[in-house]
Amino acid sequence: MTVENRKSFLEIKVIWKDDEMFELRVTASNINFFGTTDVYDKSECLANFAKTLKGFQNDNETIFYELGKKDCYAYFSMKYYSIGKSGYIGVEINLESDVPTVYRQEEKNKIKLEIIVEPNAIDNFQKELFYIASREEGVATLLATNDILYI
Repeated sequence: MTVENRKSFLEIKVIWKDDEMFELRVTASNINFFGTTDVYDKSECLANFAKTLKGFQNDNETIFYELGKKDCYAYFSMKYYSIGKSGYIGVEINLESDVPTVYRQEEKNKIKLEIIVEPNAIDNFQKELFYIASREEGVATLLATNDILYI
């Protein structure tokens, strides 16, 4: 991906599953920063989160979802919140890579970034997340609005 064609997005993809859980590869970029990690989830948990996103209107509401354990093996979180009266929604994304030690936190790869999205992007993402939860396969992509310089 070159500087000219970078995009802001959050992508969640099923990469492995068994009878009890599945593994997700989470990738995020806000043009300037990029990161990825692999975390585990269960269908019921992801489906419940997808339901909370349905019809998200950003009226000073904050929605939070996390997987893994912060400062441990692997971690992912996403927080949705309104950005003033603009109608846009901010998504704060935290990623920590799966370093096999909890004793040296400085060895971990960590990134926190924000993407700005429109409400209809949340609606599409919600449907894709629900599909992943029900089928335990697939990809959900939240596309950000790249052309917003100042809100």
